[in-house]
Amino acid sequence: MMSGGSKVNRIWLTGLASLATATVMAQSATILYAPARLIKDQGIDLKSWGSGTASETDEVAFEGVHSIRISTRNYFAGGLLQFGNTVSLSDKFGDKSNMLRLTYLPANSSMTFGGGGNTGGPGGLPGGPGGGKSSGGPAGAGPGGPGGAGALGGASGGRGGLQGGAGGRGGGLQGGPGGLQGPGGRGGFPGGPGGSTSTSPTLEHIRLIITTTDGKKSEAYVPVTTSGTVDRGWRTVAVPLQAISGFDKTNKEIKSIGFAGDVTTTFYVGDIRVVADTTPITGDLNLQDLNLALGDTVTFSANGYGGSSILKYSWDFDDKDGIQDDAVGQVVKRQFRKPGTYKITLTITDVYGLKRPYTTSIKATVNP
Repeated sequence: MMSGGSKVNRIWLTGLASLATATVMAQSATILYAPARLIKDQGIDLKSWGSGTASETDEVAFEGVHSIRISTRNYFAGGLLQFGNTVSLSDKFGDKSNMLRLTYLPANSSMTFGGGGNTGGPGGLPGGPGGGKSSGGPAGAGPGGPGGAGALGGASGGRGGLQGGAGGRGGGLQGGPGGLQGPGGRGGFPGGPGGSTSTSPTLEHIRLIITTTDGKKSEAYVPVTTSGTVDRGWRTVAVPLQAISGFDKTNKEIKSIGFAGDVTTTFYVGDIRVVADTTPITGDLNLQDLNLALGDTVTFSANGYGGSSILKYSWDFDDKDGIQDDAVGQVVKRQFRKPGTYKITLTITDVYGLKRPYTTSIKATVNP
């Protein structure tokens, strides 16, 4: 049996080892953009690419008070970071654990840009005169028409005119009915552009274009839908240097990096660095062994952990025909239409195939 003192020593040693590992990683990291410093102090120049934009902003920050705001429309429009001091990665490329890691924040619904619309038009005119007999009192005016609606983006139109009074009673026959409803007022002027929010399609991939001092370009399309959350909505995503297409054929002296996305959106860059990530892949499954009725539908979900690696979740629902991808995704649904006992296997892999996969399984019994 382990004594209390031994347990304390083990915890202390484990914590010390973790701290040492973190310190080594921090010391060995190559920083391309540091969040707590202005870009001018880092020798970085920002340029627009295509119809996209790149700018330093204090709207949000991962650390300090600034970040880089990238607005993109597609894979060919975004922003460029040009390095006054080239970044050499020639000594990092040979180690497959070295990854280019990006910390970013997608724009959310609370971030608005642009103005609102102008007001709507005036109300409607009053109704026409009544149609009563000469012996009767004048009939009341008809109700005013509704105001015209403003154009798209503007405010609604003004209210209609006031309703006419009731028909008067004369000494002779009762006055006729009121006149026809008057026309509504004109609509408002077209509104200004509405506030831009993140109701646009979800960003799924970030394209990186790396230009080196030998004039060569390399690129990576980095999936971000499984990126890990760091803090306050900031997320990290990374690509191994050896997985960047064409980078092996360059001199690995980085002059610029271009950023773009697969949809029209805005995101913020909070940190760019090269880190050595040897974190093994592990994971958790939301369910244990199942006892089901025929026809039951089950939702399976998993959480994987693999440092900065981009993870893929593969599910096999019957090992009798071999382990294969019956479904892919962090959350999947499955209906069990046949009775029997099934082994359900989850495999979590690094999408670039540089780490050992993690596998776990449960049993499902489907009753007839």
